[in-house]
Amino acid sequence: MVVALIGITSGMFAVTFGTVVTRSSQVSDQNILQTEVRGSLNQLVSDLRDATTGNATPPIIAFLNNQVTFYSPDRLASGNLRKVDYWLDGTVLKRRVTTVTSYDTQGNPINPGDTGPVETIVAEVKAPVIAAQSGAPQSGWVAGQIFKYCAQNPLDLKPLDESASPDPITWTCTNPGTVANIKTIVVRAAVSATPRSTVYTYGAVATLRWNAS
Repeated sequence: MVVALIGITSGMFAVTFGTVVTRSSQVSDQNILQTEVRGSLNQLVSDLRDATTGNATPPIIAFLNNQVTFYSPDRLASGNLRKVDYWLDGTVLKRRVTTVTSYDTQGNPINPGDTGPVETIVAEVKAPVIAAQSGAPQSGWVAGQIFKYCAQNPLDLKPLDESASPDPITWTCTNPGTVANIKTIVVRAAVSATPRSTVYTYGAVATLRWNAS
C-alpha cells in the first residue's frame, strides 16, 4: 500500500511538474517573440521614415496588402540609395536590402531588381482578423493584410472616437491611389508563440517625408 501511495504521489508530482515546465516554456517563448516583434516593427518604421530618393521621384516602389518596397538612403555609402523590401511570406516577415548601382541622366534610381540577401525578421507573424474603426469604413482591413496606406498625415486630421476593435487607424484613411500620394503607412501584425498561446496584435505608424508646399 505504501509503495502504491508513493507511486500515485510521484505520478501526480510528475504531471504537475511537467505542466509547470511547459507553461513556463510557453511564457518564455511568448516574451521572446514579443521582444522580437517590437524590435522588428521599430526597424521597419525607421526604414520607412527614411524612405526617399532625394528628388521628385516617389520613394515607394510598390505597395500591397502584405508587401511594401521603397528606396532609402544607404547608410554605408553616402549619396547612394538602397532598395528595401518587407513582405509576409506565409507567417514569416522578411526583409531584403538591395544596393542601387545605376541612375538615369536625371539622377533617378534604376530598379536594381531583387538581388540582396533575404533576412527573416519574425518567424511567427499572422495577419490579424478583420477589424474596422467605427465611423471610418475605409480603415477596415482585409484578410492577409498587414500594411495599410493613407493619403494624409494623421497629425493633420481629427481623430475618431475610440473603438473596441484593435485597429491602429483612428482617423479617416483615404486610399492614396498612387505611390506619389502615400503619406502614412500603418503596420499591423498578430503574433503567438504556439497555437494555444495568447494572440497579441501590434501596430505601428510611419509618416513618410513629404513636401507640403
